[in-house]
Amino acid sequence: MSDPLSTAASLATMLQLAATATQYLKDVKHGSADRMRLRDELRNTTCLLEMLKDRVEDSEYSDEESLKPASLSTLVAPDGPLELFKTILEDIVRKLAPQKGIRKVAQPFSWPFDKKTIAEMLGTLERLKMHFGLIMQNDLVALAKMSYAMLGEVGKQVDSIETKRQHEETEKILAWISQMNFRSKHADVLEAVQPGTGKWLLEDKVFLDWVNGDVDILWCPGIPGSGKTSLVSLVVDHLHTKQDRMLTYFYCEYGQRTAQTPIALLSSLLEQVLRRAPSDILPPQVSSLYDLHKKHDTRPTLSQITDVVRDILSSHQVVHVVVDALDECTQSEETALEFISAVQALGPNIRLLCTSRYSTTFDTFFGQATRLEISAQGEDIRMFLEAQIPQQSRLYRHIQADPTLKEEIIKTIIEQSRGMFLLATLHFESLSRKLNRREVRSSLQTLPKTLNDTYEQALVRIRGQGEEDVELAETVVLWILCAQRTLTVLELQHMYAMKSLAGEGLALEDDDLPDGESLTSVCRGLVVVDAKSKLIRLVHYTAQQYFQRVHEDRLPSTKLEMTQLSLAYLTLPNFSSGICHSDGTMCTRLGRYPFLDYAAHHWGSEGSSVDYGLLWDDLISFVSNQKAVDVANQIWSLPQHRHSEWSQEFPRDVPALVLAASFDLPNVLRRLVAQGYALESKGSDHETPIIRAASLGNTSNVAVLLELGAAVNASSIAEETALERAAVSGNATTVRALLDGGADLHFKASADWTVLMSAVSSGNIEVVRMLVDAGADLLAKTAWGDSALSIAARNGQENIATYLADRGAILPDSVAGRRASVVAARKGLRTLVRRLTADYTAVAMRGLERQRTYAHVDLNSVPEDAMPSSPLLDNEADRDELTESNGIEDLSEAVDGLDYNRGFLRRYLVMERLGKGHAAEVLLCKSKVTGVYYAAKCFTFTTRSSGRTFVHGIRKEIDSLNELRHENIIRLVDIVVQDAMDKIYLVIELAREGDLINWIVMKQKLTEAETRKLFLQLFSALDFMHESGWVHRDIKPENVMLADKELSIKLADFNLATKVRDTPLTEGLCTTLCGTPGYVAPEVIQNSESRKYSYAVDVWSAGVVMYICLCGFPPFSDELYSEENPYTMADQIKMGKFDYPSPYWDPVGDPALDLIDWMLTVDAQERFTIKQCLQHPWMMAGNGAID
Repeated sequence: MSDPLSTAASLATMLQLAATATQYLKDVKHGSADRMRLRDELRNTTCLLEMLKDRVEDSEYSDEESLKPASLSTLVAPDGPLELFKTILEDIVRKLAPQKGIRKVAQPFSWPFDKKTIAEMLGTLERLKMHFGLIMQNDLVALAKMSYAMLGEVGKQVDSIETKRQHEETEKILAWISQMNFRSKHADVLEAVQPGTGKWLLEDKVFLDWVNGDVDILWCPGIPGSGKTSLVSLVVDHLHTKQDRMLTYFYCEYGQRTAQTPIALLSSLLEQVLRRAPSDILPPQVSSLYDLHKKHDTRPTLSQITDVVRDILSSHQVVHVVVDALDECTQSEETALEFISAVQALGPNIRLLCTSRYSTTFDTFFGQATRLEISAQGEDIRMFLEAQIPQQSRLYRHIQADPTLKEEIIKTIIEQSRGMFLLATLHFESLSRKLNRREVRSSLQTLPKTLNDTYEQALVRIRGQGEEDVELAETVVLWILCAQRTLTVLELQHMYAMKSLAGEGLALEDDDLPDGESLTSVCRGLVVVDAKSKLIRLVHYTAQQYFQRVHEDRLPSTKLEMTQLSLAYLTLPNFSSGICHSDGTMCTRLGRYPFLDYAAHHWGSEGSSVDYGLLWDDLISFVSNQKAVDVANQIWSLPQHRHSEWSQEFPRDVPALVLAASFDLPNVLRRLVAQGYALESKGSDHETPIIRAASLGNTSNVAVLLELGAAVNASSIAEETALERAAVSGNATTVRALLDGGADLHFKASADWTVLMSAVSSGNIEVVRMLVDAGADLLAKTAWGDSALSIAARNGQENIATYLADRGAILPDSVAGRRASVVAARKGLRTLVRRLTADYTAVAMRGLERQRTYAHVDLNSVPEDAMPSSPLLDNEADRDELTESNGIEDLSEAVDGLDYNRGFLRRYLVMERLGKGHAAEVLLCKSKVTGVYYAAKCFTFTTRSSGRTFVHGIRKEIDSLNELRHENIIRLVDIVVQDAMDKIYLVIELAREGDLINWIVMKQKLTEAETRKLFLQLFSALDFMHESGWVHRDIKPENVMLADKELSIKLADFNLATKVRDTPLTEGLCTTLCGTPGYVAPEVIQNSESRKYSYAVDVWSAGVVMYICLCGFPPFSDELYSEENPYTMADQIKMGKFDYPSPYWDPVGDPALDLIDWMLTVDAQERFTIKQCLQHPWMMAGNGAID
């Protein structure tokens, strides 16, 4: 029970926090009505809490009207209403706290709460007010009901957490599919559109026919600047209201032509389709595609993406695809039309709308399509001008003095715009700054008639400014033209600050940053800034073409300047501390110094277009500064997707020459080597300059390094040579250069892996042909019997497999060869299988593998009549397969189709042995590349000791860990096969505090609060497993690992885990006797004829663990056997016979016992599910007992 004094102190602390949150809400100038509603509700709740504090303090001195102890207990419980109030307040304070210094500049404020979150907060505050009021009324009955209701809400919050986790996993795959973000572009374009415009298009009969699905293709050509993109945003917005239609859209940009390849755009189409799906659970074909290509760090082919998209879209009646600016899509019109053809091939339900400029190529292609021409309508221009005039104070004052001027301006601009909205916008911009009405009227008589004339006039306006503004405007325009990617306004601010800091050795400070608004306003309407992303672009691609032509002579010097600024930025004293040692500090660094990402990735991107000799002093300052090189290397190595330790998984001590080899800088490499930089320098990953250059396809670098004497067959810590890296990346010219330079085509990595096998795995047939023509051994086999042909067949690469067979390759006469033909048959490659095998029918009908589980030897103490005929095998077929197996074949089957590495001891340093289980030895190891510590489960394969069930157990553990990505499930980091093919290591994240059983032994037992915290995580992990169709089947304290002393847990050991549901429509039951005595559920140890079970067994086992946590000993044990209690442990489990003996259970509240009772219910149908466990009052309440 909580005493009044401590309760009053807690309330005082909460009131201080509430005051801070209220003040932040008051100070914020965003959020409008939502902000005020939240502020007022917070004040009301705080007022009630102040009254409650007064009552608590009064009760300390008087028994009259004092609050009952049970009331106070519900208030200050660890998971009670006061804690919930604190969570809301901390969330408000964290998100609204004012920023300082460069952080303030780097992170423009936006209202952080959406309407759904606000509604949830307001609802919670309302319930809290009711709860506080009931406490003051000492209404214990109502309090009990309120507590249970609030706990139900918290249960929903737990479900929300699981939904969020699933969402994050889905987001990771979606980001891998495509990084293109047309949603942000759409939002920015739509926001700039004048309301009311574009009705002529949306009401056009031809357009409506297309919307209704009666028109397959609608081509909308128009002259440049006619407003096509704005109209497309209205079309997309209109289609968003059609909930029964699938919609995808593309805003092509002139500056992104190299990135907008047909496969990239089709990948974006897939990503958009998946985002519009009602569920966060991705279709299995998408997950399979992801797993296939993540294995070798490759990208899907156009046909693979097409197959997946076609399959997903087949269930939709109509699919609208909108493509804006097709003429800006790719480098050539023919390539753009390849994308359009690929879209058309997705199915008869596709309804395509394309905008583009006029083109004879497009006119021919769309000759049979429906056509609707786009031009700026006079009425739309009028609406735009009517809305814009009041916003230009100087021009508006002229019109107020002479109202007739307004109509003159509107009519003249409409007439002179010639169907171009862009021209109207630029004309209006030129008038907005005139000093008097005479100038306005004079300008109306001389408005330019073409875009080029308009840009020329804009350039004149820019040069008519003050000298400093002219220099600033031209600098901004030139930087936008020359940037390797689109920049943000904040990046431009940092770049401009470097103009005065470069070479001075001074740190970058807030005072050095120019005003962002000044950078854009001096450009006089030639640049636009996206409202959300703050990306800055030229007003139109025609402006980019114009200024590239006009400033052609200045582009080289601008690229030189940007390179110099990048090098100077990397050597700023701000980064003198070197690399960031945590994810948090890396986030802070990237936020405070936004140009760091660009500088690290593009200081060498200009390649041959820049004379680095003119920057040699700057370059030497960078490469001779190891701290700066380390910083750049860390930024360069950051992954796209953030996870635990995302900023730390990079090679250390990477030398400057390796970093320089990342860019196309052959002359720089030559000069650096001449100045003493070692050709064979390498970092912790042993990657030499030539390996790095080959990995990235920098053929000219490879040629120079070979000329200088680089070791062409040097290998990385993973035994990868430059030739293998080039083969994997599929760069044919680099492969040719290495072969001509003497690269060993027959070099075998660990386990006899060859370069040809790497080329096959990459899927690049051109490289495969090149290697075969050069004499690659077609019959070479890995240590487990795979060949290049068997790999191609198993991967479903029919064209490569056919080519290899044409050149004389045959499938190896081994398990690997047979497995390859089976897999190929299952993938429908009938022609290939018929050619590679003697009996296609037999192969096609034979199962890939039988789905079985195996029993666990720990069950020997279970009565003999409940055991199968063998403790390890389900049936005679298992024993037969065991006698025919051998270690190497078993290991190769265990890793079939997986992304694994070779050579454990080359990659990891073994520190000590952590333990040994029935199937594996557990080691503490450290990555030689990153220095990160991990645990490694080592499985040893021998001729007689492994067998199919042993293999299946390992494979199921791998499959489950690969599929079950959850914050409370141990993460599989790496799979490594020993070169001798007798061991496989599963490298997993390290739980530094060991397992739960040690913690219980050390503490004797856990408190209710500690147990609740632990089980909230365990239930979360099990709920995710069950939702994914998996049963763990061996929940026990030994398999619950502690990541830290704060009881952050990781569920481990999935050797017995099995999947009982592959799709939402199929459900299976387990029949295998397995588990650990004392933890198995009653249905597991039934006679084999009646043994059927599923997810409920995990609930039972978790109930046993909860029992042990709260008292320190198990509920079932043979030691309980006596004359008075003549029941074995198996009898006790079957009967559900256990008790809560005193004094051990005396301190534990009844709600905890209630939950355990539900979990240890013998009838599996009546037993709680994991979701019910999460929603039980004890899981959410602070105390659970009410007097």
